[in-house]
Amino acid sequence: MKLTGTHTIQAPRERVWDALMDVEALKQLIPGVESLEEVAPNTYRGVARIGVANIKGEYSGTVRLSELNPPESFTISGEGRGKPGHVRGQGAIRLTEDAPGVTTLHYDADLQVGGMIAAVGQRLIEGAAKLLVNQGLKALEQHIERRG
Repeated sequence: MKLTGTHTIQAPRERVWDALMDVEALKQLIPGVESLEEVAPNTYRGVARIGVANIKGEYSGTVRLSELNPPESFTISGEGRGKPGHVRGQGAIRLTEDAPGVTTLHYDADLQVGGMIAAVGQRLIEGAAKLLVNQGLKALEQHIERRG
C-alpha cells in the first residue's frame, strides 16, 4: 500500500526537523505508541496498540531513521509484529519552507500488512492508515507548538 501526502506546519523548518529527531515527538507521531526508546543511534524499539475495524492488538517492533540530510529530508523505516499480524514500511520525509515560519512536510511511504489484520480488506486498511498518519501529523504539530 502506498501513502503520499503533505502537511503544513506553522513553524520554521529547523524547528520541525528538531522535533522529528526528538524521541518524545516520535512517540506522538506514531499513533498508539505506548513505549519508545532509543537502542542505537537513530534506531528505536517500542510497543504500540493499534486497531483496524474490530481487529486490535499490540505490536512490538523497531523504527529506524536513515539518510539524514538536515533539515531537509530523511528516510524512516519500521516493522512491527503482534497477534493480529505484522506491519512493515519505509517512507521518505522531506521538509520545505514555503514561507518564513511555514514548513510543509511531504511524505511518501510504502507499507506491507500481513496476518489477520490484512484480512479486513485493502480499502479499510488504507483508510485506517491515512487516519493514523493524519492523527500523528496533528500530534507532531501540537508538540511543536507546545515547545514554542
